Amino acid sequence: MVSEHQIIALVEQLEHKIELLKDTHEEAKQRITALEEENAKLRNELKEQQTKARELRKKQDNSEKNAPKSEDFGKLVQNNLSSTDTNAELKRQLDEYIRELERCIAHLSSLS
Repeated sequence: MVSEHQIIALVEQLEHKIELLKDTHEEAKQRITALEEENAKLRNELKEQQTKARELRKKQDNSEKNAPKSEDFGKLVQNNLSSTDTNAELKRQLDEYIRELERCIAHLSSLS
């Protein structure tokens, strides 16, 4: 038969184990709360990044629609070449085109 002393010892062991389980449970609850908060924060950041990506794609699409096509540049150059008489004039026009291209590139870079 089990003595009263042994029963008290078993109850104390059980109480100790219950306290350990309660502590572990509380730590797990705190960890879950922290992870849920982090998850919500990351979801918000993801939504913001997706919104920014959509806006940048729209800007890029609009820029591509508004930018002259390469064949238009060819026509422009061809039309202007017929009116140039000297190499100096041709060089000046090419310099203008290069500056305009650099402005376009800078503008497109500022959009991204």
